[in-house]
Parts: sequence; structure tokens; C-alpha cells
Amino acid sequence: MDTKDNDLIELIYTAGLVPEVWPDVIDRMARRMNAGGGSIFSLSEGHLSWEAPAGTRSIMDAYIAGGWADRNPRLEGLLQRAHPGFVQDSDVAQGCYDRLPIVTDFLRPNGIFYTAATVISGARDDLAVFSVDRGQAAGPYRREEIRWLDALRPHLGRSVALASRLRLRQASSATTALAMVGIPAAILRRRHGVVATNGLFDALVGSVFVCGAFGSLALRDRRADQVLRDALAVDHSSRPVVRSIPIAGEEGAVGVLHVIPACRQASDVLGADGTLLVVAQPRTNVTASADCLRWLYDLTPTEASIASRLSAGSSIAEIAAATATTSNTVRTHVKGILRKTGFSRQRDLLMAIGSLAALDPRLL
Repeated sequence: MDTKDNDLIELIYTAGLVPEVWPDVIDRMARRMNAGGGSIFSLSEGHLSWEAPAGTRSIMDAYIAGGWADRNPRLEGLLQRAHPGFVQDSDVAQGCYDRLPIVTDFLRPNGIFYTAATVISGARDDLAVFSVDRGQAAGPYRREEIRWLDALRPHLGRSVALASRLRLRQASSATTALAMVGIPAAILRRRHGVVATNGLFDALVGSVFVCGAFGSLALRDRRADQVLRDALAVDHSSRPVVRSIPIAGEEGAVGVLHVIPACRQASDVLGADGTLLVVAQPRTNVTASADCLRWLYDLTPTEASIASRLSAGSSIAEIAAATATTSNTVRTHVKGILRKTGFSRQRDLLMAIGSLAALDPRLL
């Protein structure tokens, strides 16, 4: 280590406080090693998550989607060896390295020929796996390069320990929040999967929800699951918008799944990239305020007013008369409301609005 590495060390400790900085840390390490990228995998409280620089994020997405996380003898060998430093994966992988399916079918096609990685163990069985990947032209890692990575390892370890302590505090806040909801609820974070649930939500796993690798969550209903995937993929940093999805289980209708991105005071519990999932049952004789609907679904004032009147039981003709307009104009606005909220039927929209009464306003 020399003075020019001080900025990187400072960045490592920043990542312990702000996890969004980890991709920059990995990117800086990779560039120093003449590598194309890398990643960090974390296991904390039974939840797996990962981070990677923008340039290699698509490779990591393919790694997870292809199920390679469950078929990776490189990682198994790394964990078994438990070496307190960085090693090349070819030195720890079980079997003939060049013939491993993960090498021939995934790594090589994605331009990954040499990887240096290390496992850092924390408290309560927490683990963090750092890896730096490079292509064929760069060649294997030299001994002095491994020494440079090893010099970073104590800083990486302390940063991981700091992040673990902060996660404990956040998990405590999240658990408290979900207990407050009083209906099935879960908290998800981008690339981190499910980070907290309550008992009512857990009871729906199997019949309504399916849990996958790395804390991923899916709906059994494929149509509804695609809507959920689309909702979670949206960047809500500029304007958070709620999506509401009618869902059913093996025994019929369950209710409405509300996908609520982090916003307002809820971001203190959910995190900046967090999303709250709640399953609510529709209630009768519920009128949602126009202001609430406007903010939740990004409606215009006119659309929000019409949606509120519909939830109160007014017909299109009655709304037209009350607003001094025509039924055709109201219908046009209703079509716009359905498009923005993601519903194809007015009945589903009203069911979603009716279920909003089950939500604590402090979560919105």
C-alpha cells in the first residue's frame, strides 16, 4: 500500500456506511488489477445480496438468473479452504478447473478467465465474498498483485463489520414497522431481495408467494408476477409511484398487493432503494381522498377526483352530472386512470382503492 491508495481505503470505509458505494470500490480495485470488474456477495441473517460495478452488473444478473450461484464449485472450494487472504479460483476449485460447467458455459463466454477472491467472516455467521475478475489478455494474477489485494483485506473486513452492525439497526426498525402494519407485509431492497417480513406475510409463502435464491420473491400467478417484476424494475428516485396488483392463491382471491417504493419518512425504515409490499383486503363503503390517490398513483387532479368518486359508489353518469361534463369525458379519464394504475378493469381498480383503508398512513 502507498499514499495513492489512501483514497481507495477511505472509499472502502464509506461503503460500510453507504452500501451504494461498494460498486465504486470494486471498480477501483478492478482497474488497479487491470481487471474488467468484480463483485461482492454478502450473507447476513440468512439473506444473500450482491453489488457490482455498472460494467459487469449484467453479467451478475445472468449469473443469478442462470442458477449458477447454486452450481459454483469455485465458491465451495473458497469456503472450504478458508484462506485469510485472496486466492485465484483455479487454485481452490474442486475438479478440473477448465472443464467445470461454470467455466466453460458461463465464465469464458462472458470474458472471465482469471478471478482473485476472498471470504471475510463476520459475527453471527455473516459472510462477504469479494472477487476481482479479468480477461484472458491480462493473464493470471501475479504474486505482488495478490499481496496488494491482501493489504486491502483488513480494511474490507472492518467495513463489512461496520455494515453488519448498521444492518442490525435497520432490521430492528423494519421489524417494528412491519409489526405496526397489522397485515401481510415485507420489505425488499434492490439486488438484496427480501430483508424483512412479518408472520402474516410468511403464512402466504407457498400458496401465494414463492421464495427463490438470493432472497428473491415471486408470485405463483405468472401474470401478476410479471406486473410485480415490472413494478420493482422501475426507478422511483424522481417520482415514487405505487402499483397495486390483484392477487389470488390456490383457493381463489386473496386481496391486493400494494408495491410501495421508499418515499417520505418511510425511507428511514425501507432504505433509499427499499420497497414495501403489503397484501390488503378490500373494505366496503370506503372513500379514498383525491389527494391520497393523486400522490399514490401519479394522477392528475381531475383523474384523482373521479377515482375518489368512483370509490364512493358514484356511477359515471352521476360523476358527469356532478362535474358538469359528459359521460364520454368521464370514461376517457377512467381509461387514463386504469392505464396509470396498471389495471385493465374498473372493478380491480375499485378493489385496490378499497384495500388502501387497511394501510397505516405513516407508511405512505
